[in-house]
Amino acid sequence: MRSKFFQEVLNETPQEVEIFVRLYTDIVERVNKLLEEKGYTQKLLAEKLGKQPSEIHKWLSGNHNLTLKSIAKLEAELGEPLLIVPATKPVVTFSLKTKSSLQSTDSSTTSQWQVINNLNLLENVG
Repeated sequence: MRSKFFQEVLNETPQEVEIFVRLYTDIVERVNKLLEEKGYTQKLLAEKLGKQPSEIHKWLSGNHNLTLKSIAKLEAELGEPLLIVPATKPVVTFSLKTKSSLQSTDSSTTSQWQVINNLNLLENVG
């Protein structure tokens, strides 16, 4: 059970801090797992990245704000993604065709025409 003080601190923590801590922890855990899989030490990783071992230690101990550049360097050296950004949602586009050209093709174009008509109706409402 959480103490009242601890709960108050959590309630007052800004959301961006919670997100930062979660992301940082996830990245550090992933890097440590990849280091273990590859048989790397922090010292070897530092050598491969041309960094001081103390800097890598800061990166992986929560004493450093990782930049996208440092994350990219880690990804390049470890050969695995550390961050995955979701793809954007597809954009629905409509080609403007005349009603007669739509009617002269298959049934799917008729439904396209209906969608265009519905969009026109919505435009006129606003």
